[in-house]
Amino acid sequence: MTAIQGLIDSPWQGVIYAAGGSLLISDLATSPGASNALIAAHVPYHDRAMSDLLGYEPRSYCSELTARRLAMRALIHARQMMQAPDERCLYGVGITAALRSDRPKRGEHRAYVALQTPHKTVVWYIPFEKGELSRLQEERKLADLALQLLRNGLELDDDIPDFEPVGIASVNDSVAQLLHETPASHGDPGHAVLPGAFNPLHDGHRRMLDIAKKRLNQRVAFELSVRNVDKPELDFIDINERTTQFDSDAYVLTNQPKFIEKARLLFSEAGGTFVVGSDTISRIDHVRYYESPQQRNDAIAELSELGIRFLVFGRREGDEFRTLDDLKLGSDLRDLCDGVAASEFRCDISSTELRAQRRNTS
Repeated sequence: MTAIQGLIDSPWQGVIYAAGGSLLISDLATSPGASNALIAAHVPYHDRAMSDLLGYEPRSYCSELTARRLAMRALIHARQMMQAPDERCLYGVGITAALRSDRPKRGEHRAYVALQTPHKTVVWYIPFEKGELSRLQEERKLADLALQLLRNGLELDDDIPDFEPVGIASVNDSVAQLLHETPASHGDPGHAVLPGAFNPLHDGHRRMLDIAKKRLNQRVAFELSVRNVDKPELDFIDINERTTQFDSDAYVLTNQPKFIEKARLLFSEAGGTFVVGSDTISRIDHVRYYESPQQRNDAIAELSELGIRFLVFGRREGDEFRTLDDLKLGSDLRDLCDGVAASEFRCDISSTELRAQRRNTS
């Protein structure tokens, strides 16, 4: 039995997004019974095609992170098309590559292959000897290796692959459910949460948490959503990296990006408090984050009915540090807010700046 046939005969079905190694797609598509294993495929070679597929412009088009984002989008696409009651055997593959071209490349010839399943994220790095192979030979080698890695990641054979993963993470059913559309959470939110991306967690977050605990006289949990209004979905490597920053009982995971959705999921029975920065409460107030002014008003009214409060900390915006008292909020939302004075809390660093510093020193 060939490697292709073994995949076709398995219960696995998926979507492949290949910006390099696209011969894997043709290998599958020209094999009898291909639809048993391949639901759809796309080849986003142009930068605009890649950005359109991802929903954002990546910092690097050939990187581990971009391959992982492609794999997650591919899995989501597979799930949307199949809508199967048991989704355990769906997969998404993302391939990014910098291969031989019609003009010399400054960097190394390389590729990243990522696999996303409902319970696992894996990514491999494949180096090529610059100038050793033709473009077609590089494409052929990458396609063959990608099939080998796909089969290995899906546990269809016991062969040791030529390359070890550079990143891998698996999760249990409780965390895996966060990839579904149905509202879900993992962990105990208590009655107060501090939402954020925490990429990375920094001293400002910790100080906010400590002050909030004292002000509210209760436990406050960090809340991390796998979905964000303005950012791509987190995969299991992201989740593991971010949650290892917290104590095991100090966080809750959700799949709800909007605050009204978080409130319905976490605080529908007894109300609760969101601990936020002044920039976040401004976004919650602004009409442009809703489909209409009426939707904004309805959301704030429902937050009030659910017994939601906001504890608002100041945030530096440009050259100013703005607290709740500096904001012009609608009276309906302002009535749900309590502020923390700048004399009690001020932090001028942000996760964005920390990431930039880390990139500049790496």
